[in-house]
Amino acid sequence: AWYPNTTWNPYGSSISIFNSYEFYKGRTTYAEIGGCYYAARLAVNELLNKERRQAGAIIMRESHPGYIMPIGVWNVRESVRRALKEPYRKFDTLHEALIHASEKMDIPLQRWIKN
Repeated sequence: AWYPNTTWNPYGSSISIFNSYEFYKGRTTYAEIGGCYYAARLAVNELLNKERRQAGAIIMRESHPGYIMPIGVWNVRESVRRALKEPYRKFDTLHEALIHASEKMDIPLQRWIKN
């Protein structure tokens, strides 16, 4: 999500949220959000491969007005790697997990879901 007055939303008057996704069979076209998607996907897949597991992942990222210069997809990859090294929390439902994640974000959960 890019806030107004950030690099990818310099003239916007509201937050812009971009997304890409894939299901079990993968993608057949290049992700709309580009390298950022593949950098995050790589970090998740590295861990899942190491643990010999399958899983779904949702990655939400907010870029606030102070984030004026994107420094490359490596930043996304390393941030996801670092997050995956933190202790995890287990939830009974996707809804519970999303509520927990929304408590860490500035953008309300319903705004994320709308996109």
